[in-house]
Amino acid sequence: MKRNKFKILKNVSIFLNIFLVLTFILNVVGAIVISPENEFIVENETYTVNKTMEFESIIISDSYIIFNNTGFYINSDNDITITLAYLDDDIFSSGNGDKVLEFYADTTGGTVSFSLSGFVAGTEYLVKRSGSLIETVTANSSGFISFENNIWSTHLFEIFKVGEGPFDVIPPVVSDVYKSVSIPLDTEIDFGWENISCTVTDNVEVYQVFLNITFPDSIKNNFLMINDSGIKYYFNTSFEDFGNYSYFIWASDTSGNIVLTGVYDFPLPPNCDINIDGEVNVLDQVLVSNHYSDTGSAGWIREDVDNNGIVAVIDLVIVSNNYGLDW
Repeated sequence: MKRNKFKILKNVSIFLNIFLVLTFILNVVGAIVISPENEFIVENETYTVNKTMEFESIIISDSYIIFNNTGFYINSDNDITITLAYLDDDIFSSGNGDKVLEFYADTTGGTVSFSLSGFVAGTEYLVKRSGSLIETVTANSSGFISFENNIWSTHLFEIFKVGEGPFDVIPPVVSDVYKSVSIPLDTEIDFGWENISCTVTDNVEVYQVFLNITFPDSIKNNFLMINDSGIKYYFNTSFEDFGNYSYFIWASDTSGNIVLTGVYDFPLPPNCDINIDGEVNVLDQVLVSNHYSDTGSAGWIREDVDNNGIVAVIDLVIVSNNYGLDW
């Protein structure tokens, strides 16, 4: 199993870094063939390698590169970066449903044509992009498979062999996405909470379900959702920062299929914005004044800004100190 990394960019030269020992730059015309167990020639120099080479990166001016028998031919109008993440060292012996190749690709746009060699002639392979099946291809008599992609950002491409017997290509289904919150809304952990739940089903078996949250400062994070009796999943938390949040759910199954939901938005107001209109102003002061001296359980209404069970002068002070706050 090879775990080499390389990059392909147009109109630049090759750069190899082998165990931080050899570093060289050159221009090429034809294909580059690198065999870790043998000698290889770069321009007029011959290098002998007696142990496995690990590549930090290869940047190549040609659009063709081979690792063992697996070759990449990329046709793109724009510069494209390819990062090899996994390569089966014996594609010919792989079984039904086995992953044989995995790589990341990123470019600015346009249609990119991929031709990959080293596959079993006449055999079908599944091509997935970021977990979703995009095409089923058959290797030609020379062992090449070909496909195109015109939807860009950074994508993970995975190639799976199709053999005899069933092979699961159906991703999970996420439904009934629901968000519940504390009443009243609150940014203090002991008083405020948010719970996001959903239903996830699969034709074989669900593997994992994650909640991806974008925080008000634009930082994103994934959280593993908890399985609650079969097909129900949830994630409960308490957000301390006020502002606008968004989230989506992504689920995978035991066959490696992935599905992503759409994006959901929700605001979390600061405690001092009593009427939750996006601005702290005189209206919030009036609401606190209208409940002045009222008592109840801690944080029972938003006017109890400090959550101590009584609407008092300190609550007015908190609103006044944040007067004019927009969020």
